[in-house]
Amino acid sequence: MALAAALCAIVDWRYLIFRNGVDLGIFTQVIAGVGAGFFSTAEGGVNHLLVHWSPIIVLSWPFLRAFGPVGLNYFQAVLVAAVLFPIWGLARARFGPPAAFAIAAVAALYPILWANGVGDFHEMAFVPLLSATLVFALDRRRWALSIAAALLLACTKEDQFIVLAINGLLFTATARNDSQAKRVGFSIVGLAVGMALLYFGVVRPALNPHVPYLSFHFFDWTAPQASEHGVGGALLARVGYVAIVLAPLAFLPCVSRYGLFLIPGFIETLASHQPLTLMPGAHYSALLTGYALAGFVDGAARLRTRSVRLASGFVAAAAAICVYVGIFASPMEYWYFLYRFPNAHDALLERTLQRLPPRAYVGAEEEIFAHLGLDPNASVGFDSQPWFVYDRTHYLPNWRDVDEPVVQRAIVRRRYAVMTDRDGIVVLLRLH
Repeated sequence: MALAAALCAIVDWRYLIFRNGVDLGIFTQVIAGVGAGFFSTAEGGVNHLLVHWSPIIVLSWPFLRAFGPVGLNYFQAVLVAAVLFPIWGLARARFGPPAAFAIAAVAALYPILWANGVGDFHEMAFVPLLSATLVFALDRRRWALSIAAALLLACTKEDQFIVLAINGLLFTATARNDSQAKRVGFSIVGLAVGMALLYFGVVRPALNPHVPYLSFHFFDWTAPQASEHGVGGALLARVGYVAIVLAPLAFLPCVSRYGLFLIPGFIETLASHQPLTLMPGAHYSALLTGYALAGFVDGAARLRTRSVRLASGFVAAAAAICVYVGIFASPMEYWYFLYRFPNAHDALLERTLQRLPPRAYVGAEEEIFAHLGLDPNASVGFDSQPWFVYDRTHYLPNWRDVDEPVVQRAIVRRRYAVMTDRDGIVVLLRLH
C-alpha cells in the first residue's frame, strides 16, 4: 500500500506539471475507444491490436473512466506495486517472517521497479506483476496459476510469445526428473506458440491484412542511427544497462535458476539499435523487473545455504545500492520529470484545454497531447489541424526544430488566427 501510494503521488505530480509523453495520449485514446475502433490518431488511426497484441489493456478502462488520463498512470502504479505480493510469497517460502519482510523491503526499493511505476502508461505495466506471479506459481507448483499467468502475459504484448517460449524451455530444462514440471514448461511453450499463430495468422489478417508489422525496425542495424556511437559506444551502453538492472540487486539473480528467465528480455532490449530501449526508465525494462526480483529472492536463499552472514551481507549491499541509485542515478529521472511543483501556469493550461470545443480536431506537442486523449480527434504535432495549442514555456526539440517554424510561418501568412494568448499558452484557429 505504501509503495502504491508513493507511486501514485509521483505520477499525479508528473501529470500536473505536464511531463507525460505521447504514450499517455495514445493509450487514453485507445482505451477510451473500446468498442469504437480501439485506435489512436498517433498510431495512424488503425486498430491498436495491429500495432501491438495487448487486449489486456481494456482492464484499465475503469480507471480512465473514473480519473481521466491520469487514471491510467494510477492503475499502472498500483499494478507495479502489486509485484511485491508474489515476491513476498517467494520470500516467505524460503525465510522466516522477519527475513522475508527485509527481502521484500529491499525489493520495494528497486529503482527499476519505481521507474516502471511512474512512467507513461503502457501495456508493459502488467508484465512485472504477471512475470513475478508466473515464477511464484512455478516455484510453488501451482500449475493452474502458472498457466493463467502465462496466458495473461501472452495478452500483454507480442514479444511475450518469444519470452514465454524460451522461459518455458528453460524451466523444462531445469526441472530434472520432475515430469509434472516438464509438462507445465512444455505447456507454456505450446501456449506461446499457439498465441503467436493466432495473432499473426488470424487476428491481424482479420482486422486488416494490409497493415505492415513495424516492430522489427527496432532490430534494423542498417538504420542510420544504429551506428551513431560506434561499436565501442554501443557495447558500453549495453554493459551499463545490464549493470543498472542487476547491480541494485547485488547480482543475486545470477545465482538463481530464475535468473535464467532474464535471458530473453535482455536479448530483446540489447539487440535493439534504438537508444530508447536501453533507457532503464523506459517501459522496456518491465520485461525484466519481475524475473529480476524473483531471482533476487531465490538467489539470496541459495546463498544463505552456504553462509547466513554472506547472504545477509549481499542483501544489505543490495539495499545500499538501491538507495544510492535511487538518489543519485534514478531511472525515474526526476531532475526532468519532477523538476518543479505544480503552479498556476499548469492550472491555466489545463483550463485552456478543457475550454476547447468537444471532439475538436486539435493538434499539440506530446506533453499537451497527453492531456487531450479523451478527445478521439486530437493529434500530436502540427499537421494543419483546425485547432492547435502550444505553450512557449515548454521545451521539446521536435517543437523547436520542426513544428514551431512551420506554425510561425502559418501565423505570418494568416492561415491561422491567435484565439487566445495567455501566459505563453497560445490557442490557434485555422482560417482557411
